Amino acid sequence: MLKRSSRPTGELERPQRPSSQPGAEIVRRDGPIDHRIRLVLLVGAVVSFGLVGGVSGLVVVLSFVIMLVLHELGHFLVARWSGMQVTEFFIGFGPRLWAFRKGETTYGVKAVPAGAYVRITGMTSLDVVDPAEEHRTYRAQTYTRRLAVALAGSAVHFVVALLLLFGLYGLVGTPDPNRWHVGDVVAGTTADGLGIRTGDRIVALDGASVDDFGDFGAVVRSLPGQTADVVIERDGDRRTLTATIGERAVGEAVVGFFGVGYERPLVTMGPLRSFLEAGVRFGDLVQLSIDGLFSFFTPDGLASFFSGALSDPKETSVGGVAPQDGGGSVASVSTAVPADGEDERLLSIYGAARLGSAMFDDGWATYLWFLVLVNIFIGVFNLVPLLPLDGGHVVIATYERLRSFGGRRYVADASKLVPMTWAVVSLLVLVAAVALYRDIVDLPDFG
Repeated sequence: MLKRSSRPTGELERPQRPSSQPGAEIVRRDGPIDHRIRLVLLVGAVVSFGLVGGVSGLVVVLSFVIMLVLHELGHFLVARWSGMQVTEFFIGFGPRLWAFRKGETTYGVKAVPAGAYVRITGMTSLDVVDPAEEHRTYRAQTYTRRLAVALAGSAVHFVVALLLLFGLYGLVGTPDPNRWHVGDVVAGTTADGLGIRTGDRIVALDGASVDDFGDFGAVVRSLPGQTADVVIERDGDRRTLTATIGERAVGEAVVGFFGVGYERPLVTMGPLRSFLEAGVRFGDLVQLSIDGLFSFFTPDGLASFFSGALSDPKETSVGGVAPQDGGGSVASVSTAVPADGEDERLLSIYGAARLGSAMFDDGWATYLWFLVLVNIFIGVFNLVPLLPLDGGHVVIATYERLRSFGGRRYVADASKLVPMTWAVVSLLVLVAAVALYRDIVDLPDFG
């Protein structure tokens, strides 16, 4: 996120001598020891989270931090390359926990881990800047440079997503959509009673071919409490078993429950095909994120989201067949999670962290898919054309460009945008708070 500087940049801070006047306040500045103590406390908090959340929780938190840093690093590097003055580079908001100054920029960490920002001098017409430094402000730069700075954060996310996709297709491997076998078997379920093992292939159920795990799940859900023939393949031999499908309550409905997850063998591609597949999948996921945002931020979408927070919690599982599905069943989940087969669910950062932790436990391939989805969603979301998001700065820069003609530079009156900006911020804070509440009281079962 880009932030404007509200202090004249030409003003130098000098140590203040204690005043001899009665009642004068003496301001104490933090020294190196204070910063070291705060840094130790910060590292201790991260380690403590790792001990509580396990290795997967620690990896997810560090991944989020790295994503935030890379996003702001994109803004920072392009701004510096363009000759702009960057006064702050912080992770988090609120009170400072730890900071240091190098050159003209202060780097550090703040108390509320809800994002990150770089502060560039003169982002809008409201900033008061020393005339001697005006040439280094954001607003004084060419349209191309301002556009590059505003787009840099999302561009970093998109590049990271493309690199991860290329690595997944060419190095790690992706699940073969045409092959699957049994992964986890839940104790005490129909599958366990039949003696089904990890590695078995389920070929048919109740006379229906189940080439895909989704097809298998659909047949299972339609047969609660009913007897059906199950054809499995083990070590090249096929056998037919007769089973009574278990039952499971999902909301007010009763659906069939078999008790297996699934796994798909990973296959890799050559460099050229990996590059092409990464580009195609990247485009699909960008479009999916755009469609999801347009669907969510509508009157009907917001009404459904907020009303969901007032309804009774529902039992929710991702995958719909077993509470402990294999890797592929969770990998299809992006920023919205099916809550009851019809509703879609926006996750808070807590819910996303829990989802990431579950996907990490399913293996690196699944977790890398999670990082792809998160990077693309954050990149797209930041391009929403409203302040204070990066897309808002793109719109303002473009509007100023269109209004500038005859050699005269037009500068938009940022004061007129303040009410709209506060409205956007208020809505985002409200959505984040409600999403966090829903994830605490009714978190979907990620496996």
